[in-house]
Amino acid sequence: MRRRPRSALPSLAALAVLLLLAPLRGAVSLPVRAEVDPAWTSIYVGAVTLRTTEFNRGTDGAFHATYTARVIPYFPANEAGVISIAVPDADLARLLAGEAVDFTGSARNGQGEARAVSGRATPVDVRQGRLKVRVRVSPRIELIFNTTYRFPAAAPEGLTPTGK
Repeated sequence: MRRRPRSALPSLAALAVLLLLAPLRGAVSLPVRAEVDPAWTSIYVGAVTLRTTEFNRGTDGAFHATYTARVIPYFPANEAGVISIAVPDADLARLLAGEAVDFTGSARNGQGEARAVSGRATPVDVRQGRLKVRVRVSPRIELIFNTTYRFPAAAPEGLTPTGK
């Protein structure tokens, strides 16, 4: 009995599937939440404290949170608003790999005034690191905050906030 020659198509299809799935094997899941510690900076005869809620990554790839800024002793200058930091997937992957990355973003206070935000994230390890954040308050005033960030571990499925 004579053997029929095997077609190369099945082996090519299998190779194509393996090549498509190869990047998924080593892929690290990108964090969708980030916590930033409160920060402060000094100003002429005073200080500014900056606090944010937990940052959550939106479908646009940016981390979003709300903030409050307290200006001591100039309390009428206190403000609150929303902040958004753009971090593309590639930059986030570089950060998780141990490389420092620069970022940009924006903030908008309750009165609708825009603030330009920029900075640098320098990882200490895969889940935390240092931040230098620059907030442009006006053409002449830029506030610089040094703080830390961490990516909280994802909660196991089925676990409630009370741990039960």
